[in-house]
Amino acid sequence: MLDHASTEVRQLLARTVQRLRDRGATALTRALRLTGAAVVAYLVARWLLPSGRSVLAPLTALLVVQVTLFSTLTTGIRRIASVVVGVVVAALFADLVELTWWSLAALVAAGIVVGQLLRLREHLLEVPISAMLVLSIGGAENKTEARIFETLLGAAVGVLYMLLLPGPVQSRTAGEAVEHQADEMADLLRRMAVQIGDGVNTERATEWLEGARSLSRRVGRVDRVLEEADESRRLNVRALGTMDPAPLLTSGLDALEHSSVSLRSLCRAMVDRSRSAEGEPYPEPTREVLAVLLQDLADAVSAFGRLVREEAEGEVGAQAQRLAQALEAVGEARVRLTELLLIDRRDDAVDGVRWELDGVLLANVARILREIDIEERVRQQDRQREQQQSRPPAVQAVDRLRATSREAVRPVRRRRRRGSNQRR
Repeated sequence: MLDHASTEVRQLLARTVQRLRDRGATALTRALRLTGAAVVAYLVARWLLPSGRSVLAPLTALLVVQVTLFSTLTTGIRRIASVVVGVVVAALFADLVELTWWSLAALVAAGIVVGQLLRLREHLLEVPISAMLVLSIGGAENKTEARIFETLLGAAVGVLYMLLLPGPVQSRTAGEAVEHQADEMADLLRRMAVQIGDGVNTERATEWLEGARSLSRRVGRVDRVLEEADESRRLNVRALGTMDPAPLLTSGLDALEHSSVSLRSLCRAMVDRSRSAEGEPYPEPTREVLAVLLQDLADAVSAFGRLVREEAEGEVGAQAQRLAQALEAVGEARVRLTELLLIDRRDDAVDGVRWELDGVLLANVARILREIDIEERVRQQDRQREQQQSRPPAVQAVDRLRATSREAVRPVRRRRRRGSNQRR
């Protein structure tokens, strides 16, 4: 038991260290940026305001400043509205009643109701939070106009701060997220290849099916990372003159999502095959070839993920050649598996069902190969490069500005294209 506990502790420490390596620099950079915005807003407020004590200005700057300038502009208006409404509500309450438990309850309830009427959505709770903050720092002694001015000043400082110090372009982070998704799928395929050698049963095949389903659920998180990376390029001077990797990243993630759906169907066929069999559903020679096929397919998926990451970073490596070799190996193993399944076929009704399930298995392998096909990937990359070279950076900047202005005046709607696949 002590050995098990020590193993768990070591794994926890290893995961913590790895998380610090992966996210430490990003977390530190964001903390410094937010701290800088709050400090600048506080100093400007002390310089402009007679009282010299402004907490609302740095508070609003923190609420307005987001990871990217685009998200700052699109959410800044609603954030400013929520804080201003909270200030007004607090000022009105401070003129009428003292701060007690029942007045605090009425203040919070009024703030939530007003926020819902104004459709502030995810910024709803900022109304009562701002109201309570104003009361705690003395809302009765200060005019409402002064509080609103402090709020607008903090918002203006936050936007200018992002304009003068834009955040980094997150193409590398997005590429790594897609690569990680591919590695997760490759790990599942390798685990299947190893375990198939010991035999296939319903419990083991069901475990593989659950693993394939979890891959589809992770796609939504990667999709959000890609959206953030796309936003990081908008209104960002660091993105001028660089290739926009969003189309290649999106197509790469789509290919992995479709591949995970095919892998799920493949695992479902193996579950049904194991349930319909009285003993071992696959003979030993078939299992050996199937294990080789899954191992080669894992190598191909892993190479595909690294290829997508290299494309996002603008690098040219040997992943295309590695992917081509892995796909060739998968094709050879697929031919051998088809031959073995044909030899193993019988004519009775039970084997007719099994042959149908084997056909589903082979068809889904073919679908995965089509999704990560290297020739189609090269064609997509060539089209993207031609479009980039045919349009000057100034034209691209104007197009991004137009797209940003259209999206900034309406609420940002998250895509829901993942829902149908995840419900399968």
